[in-house]
Amino acid sequence: MNAEILNEFKQKILSTKFDEGTISEIGGNVEIKTPYAVGKINFYELEVTIVEMTVTNLADDENKFYLHFELRELDYAEELFAEMLETIIDLKNKQGLKILLSCTGGLTTGFFADKLNEAAKVLSLDYQFDAVPFHQLYSVALNYSVILLAPQIAYQAKKAQEVLSKQLVLKIPPKVFASYDSAEMLKFIRAELENWNKTAEEKAIAKLHAKIKNKAKILSIAVMPSNYQTRIAYRIYEKGAPIFEETVIKGRLNIVRDLEDILDTVGCRCKKFDSVGIATAGTVHDGYLDFQHFLDPEINLKKILEDKYKVSVTITNNLKAAALGYYAQQNKYKNILFVSRPMGFRAGGIGVVLNGKVVDGAHNMAGEIRYVTKSFVSKEDWVAHVMMDLDKVLDGVTLEIRAGIAVIDPEVICLRSPMTPDIEKVKDKISEFIPKKYLPEFVYLRDEEMQEFVLLGQMLISLETLENLATT
Repeated sequence: MNAEILNEFKQKILSTKFDEGTISEIGGNVEIKTPYAVGKINFYELEVTIVEMTVTNLADDENKFYLHFELRELDYAEELFAEMLETIIDLKNKQGLKILLSCTGGLTTGFFADKLNEAAKVLSLDYQFDAVPFHQLYSVALNYSVILLAPQIAYQAKKAQEVLSKQLVLKIPPKVFASYDSAEMLKFIRAELENWNKTAEEKAIAKLHAKIKNKAKILSIAVMPSNYQTRIAYRIYEKGAPIFEETVIKGRLNIVRDLEDILDTVGCRCKKFDSVGIATAGTVHDGYLDFQHFLDPEINLKKILEDKYKVSVTITNNLKAAALGYYAQQNKYKNILFVSRPMGFRAGGIGVVLNGKVVDGAHNMAGEIRYVTKSFVSKEDWVAHVMMDLDKVLDGVTLEIRAGIAVIDPEVICLRSPMTPDIEKVKDKISEFIPKKYLPEFVYLRDEEMQEFVLLGQMLISLETLENLATT
């Protein structure tokens, strides 16, 4: 049956009409080639057939789509293939290196952008230059790889780099800008890109690994949905040490099927694990996940997975896991407030550790600050300012922090908020309402650091669950 489905699926893929490029079979696998992206579909015959799909953007050589699943149902496989093609087509509008110039009004940078586009064309460089006034920067910047700030707003570079942590933010050299020297500007961009890529690679190597002794093999999963891309990172811990990890990248989140695909694949590779821990946004109560944008709250996710895989499953709010993960890797603080406001969200969330223990509450909804703060900013008002008005974001984030300080009085606040990276500005705003002598320490964390703490914290929570089951 598997062989029949595999052959039929391959034939469906190979017979697909795809005007953007070619679809061909190479060594039993499939390759999709376009001028701007390459897709690969690999088939692995283990105890079952595992399908691995990847899409690589040729502009920056980064994976923009990655997943794997057990080939069981043709309809589901075709659905994921269609999503893969959507990703490839979407990259057509993002081909080449997109560079955004910004100045106070956008006029002078607009002129410079035109000259740079002409120079790039002459030199056969796959670069696209655009320009916007600074007050519109954050509304469009995520679509660009490089941000260039004119000398008159160069003082904003530090804040912009912190907010746009995944983009390269540069200050245009005054001499180059004054003379509109396109050749020198292109040379400058290429040199800075080379340094940036090296730095990013070095950061990727440095990862947090806590020394925790246990004998269990635990699959820890961090679901990180956003309004433009979903990442599901997972890591296998054996005797406390991470032994394998991967990150699934998708455009849309189908949390039940996505988690089943991960468990199926890991089961084939590692044969057996003792526990599964899932950290995700939302409120977890008696196995149900209140996360209405991505899952029907009437579905018991814990029961579905435990019945199917016959293994203990623990589902945790990702901020609670992050708070515990941060606590576990340091010895200074016992009372921690972890505050997160993802980019583009109207409300954030809070995870709390008090005296070394995660705070859950009677209904497991401790930390769901969204039930309070959403009433202070209407949906319409937020949408009108999303990704643009940093002051409004600052007001919302500091309101959430003030509420946490007033109730918890923590020793330290871990803040993950790409739109408010200036900790001193955050503290100044809070001190308008709370005396400075009562303020805790602050630690600013990027998305990658939060993911590390989530995976670690969820592993610890899963380990505790196993220990409790062993004593009952």
